[in-house]
Amino acid sequence: MQRPIPWIWITALALLLLAPGFTARLFVDVLEGFTLLLVFGPLVLAGAGLLAWQWFKSRMRVCSVCGTSSLATAQCPACGAVFDQAATGSPSPRQEPAAADAVIDVQVSEVKDRD
Repeated sequence: MQRPIPWIWITALALLLLAPGFTARLFVDVLEGFTLLLVFGPLVLAGAGLLAWQWFKSRMRVCSVCGTSSLATAQCPACGAVFDQAATGSPSPRQEPAAADAVIDVQVSEVKDRD
């Protein structure tokens, strides 16, 4: 059985949209907000995901003994090795001089082409 086309509702909706007034403006504003949400929503979620990934990645530690990754712990959950270098008694990493204080010696030498 075929349903009849709801011409009354179509006409009422067309009059609301075409007639200048509060309801037409409200409908257009709601439609505009929904469209902006559909367009910019995924972009905002992608940006938030990228920031969360960078935060998560900065707190990851890799164990130098077994290679297991863990999240901001003082001890490796797999092998029990201590991540803190001060606790293991190992020497501190070598301090390099600042780039502004470094001296670069340049020696000029002539290069002869073989023809």
